Amino acid sequence: MKILRAIGHFFAKIGRWIASTAWVQPLLIVGGIFAIIFSIPYIKRGIEGLVNKSTDNDYAWYEAHALTLTEDGQADRLLGYLENYSAENSKKIKDEFGDKFLLSFVKQNCTNCKDAVAGYGNAIANGYVQGFKFYTILVDKMDDAGKEYLAKPIYAKHTGLFEELVEEYGECDDTAYPLYRNLLAKSKSSIVTNMKTTSSKLDAASTSDEGLDTPLTFLVDLEKYDIGYYGTNGITQLFYNYIDFDLSDNINEATKGMVVRDIWNYQGLFDPEMEA
Repeated sequence: MKILRAIGHFFAKIGRWIASTAWVQPLLIVGGIFAIIFSIPYIKRGIEGLVNKSTDNDYAWYEAHALTLTEDGQADRLLGYLENYSAENSKKIKDEFGDKFLLSFVKQNCTNCKDAVAGYGNAIANGYVQGFKFYTILVDKMDDAGKEYLAKPIYAKHTGLFEELVEEYGECDDTAYPLYRNLLAKSKSSIVTNMKTTSSKLDAASTSDEGLDTPLTFLVDLEKYDIGYYGTNGITQLFYNYIDFDLSDNINEATKGMVVRDIWNYQGLFDPEMEA
């Protein structure tokens, strides 16, 4: 207690000295002002950090499902298996990734990517997508030096796959792909036009900075494909912003979840036998 009282007396003396010494008070005021000014950048960074944490939760969900982007890493291997699709590579995909999954190419500053997360979560929570598996390729992830996009050389390495997809989804006739046909039946020709235009540029992905329009998403379904279902190299669905397929009057988390359900289960617009 004596020590605490001694410390208290010491600071009390300092306080009385400051109060009785007129020239010290302006110095303290000026010093305080400069301290606040110099603190502003750090305060700003702290606030931005909090904002980013709250607004990047959706991107964090994609990060949690991301494939590695190293040479001969997960993304490299998977795209290679799909590019050179065969019975042997089909088995390799099943062993490492599963026989059915969504593969989505996303980036952090993509609003449509973030908006899509709610639908995936709703579909999972409601049991719409049994055995659901989801992988991502982060097209904006950079090397440690912050100079190169890690995914870009992977696109260049597997241009053959994207060329196959252009032929099927970018240049096909309107009846070759069930989603196109069903959208046309619902008088949604503008969506079809946009999808075909975007898909027709897939094989040029390696020439641009980040490579691909996002969110580009594949449904890989090897069981369906291997028994003669439509598609290309094991990919039975290809689409971009799936929310475009939510034809409800009030788009929300629940209706987005139903679109994910339809994608996964080949229902609604994704049903190859849907009646107009």
